[in-house]
Amino acid sequence: MATSVPATMTAYRLKPGQSQVVAETIDVPTPAADQVLVKVLAAGVCHTDLGLFNPDADVQARLNPEGKTFTLGHEGAGIIVSCGSAVASLRPILSVGTYVAIYAADACFRPDCYNCSHGMTNICTGKGYGINLDGAWASYVTVRAVCVVPVPSTPDKVPPAIVSTATDAALTPWHAMKTCCHLQPEHTILCLGVGGLGYNAVAIAKKCLGVKCVVACDVRDLALKTAHEAGADYIAKPEELSRLIADNGLNIDFAFDFVGSQRTFDLCFASVRGGGTITVLGIDSPTLNVPPLVAMSKQLTYKATYYGTRNDLVEVLQAIADGKLKPRAETRSMKEVVRVLEDLHAGTLSSRVALVPE
Repeated sequence: MATSVPATMTAYRLKPGQSQVVAETIDVPTPAADQVLVKVLAAGVCHTDLGLFNPDADVQARLNPEGKTFTLGHEGAGIIVSCGSAVASLRPILSVGTYVAIYAADACFRPDCYNCSHGMTNICTGKGYGINLDGAWASYVTVRAVCVVPVPSTPDKVPPAIVSTATDAALTPWHAMKTCCHLQPEHTILCLGVGGLGYNAVAIAKKCLGVKCVVACDVRDLALKTAHEAGADYIAKPEELSRLIADNGLNIDFAFDFVGSQRTFDLCFASVRGGGTITVLGIDSPTLNVPPLVAMSKQLTYKATYYGTRNDLVEVLQAIADGKLKPRAETRSMKEVVRVLEDLHAGTLSSRVALVPE
């Protein structure tokens, strides 16, 4: 390990039974043969982090079945400072000094794995960095070499705050829109909830995929304003949506729900055209009721989507480096994480937040 790496660090962790993140001093890990040690330059915060503290037993059994204490932070970017002995043969593109994004899904990437061999690395193991494995809310994190993606730029040109938050807030809508729904220029789409993910979704659809028409819907004036700046052709609050669609003769091919509440889910069903597709990316409600008569009479398709693949992340980072996609993020000190989570829960953040280790 490089001599400049300290022996210990402060990590912000989830401890089973605790309702709030806990700061602990722990040893800086040493990378195993197939791992790299990444010096964290920035680590994002999102609603999933709030959800990890859900006290519901079923939720905890699914997310953290072993009941482990682990370091949070599933959105990370940094510089490789040490490589395990097998990394040079496993991934020759990686070396000390490489600027990388962390791919949170701890996929096996084995050729005999059905999911991985069919491009579904996002649903391989159910384990993830910052989800149930040590993540990036610390100064250093060890990651399997197959789970980091080189950034095709430098930290001064594409800041770590942008890279880290993009590993979820841009990757997830990219996967849903490009990889799962195969959006084409002739499509008309609806984005319900245009905060972090939804804002990026609008930009991805318009600037990267060339979608003809994007409708953005939100209850917040500021969110609608920024969605319009990102390229939305129409903006509306929920109570205005049906009239806007009717008055402009719009046929919504795809509705993307970035909230995941029963209200927004119902709006999707009411808004999408016959034969259209609904995709839910938000998790505001643990269950959603499907109106079967509406779904059948309109021959609707529900398409599930989760996170994104490693190849999706490669494409996202290239789009950012090329200037086609311009995510927004602000930085805060990592020691302010409790306050950031409170602000996130209260809905007072105007953009994604990336934590910077002190």
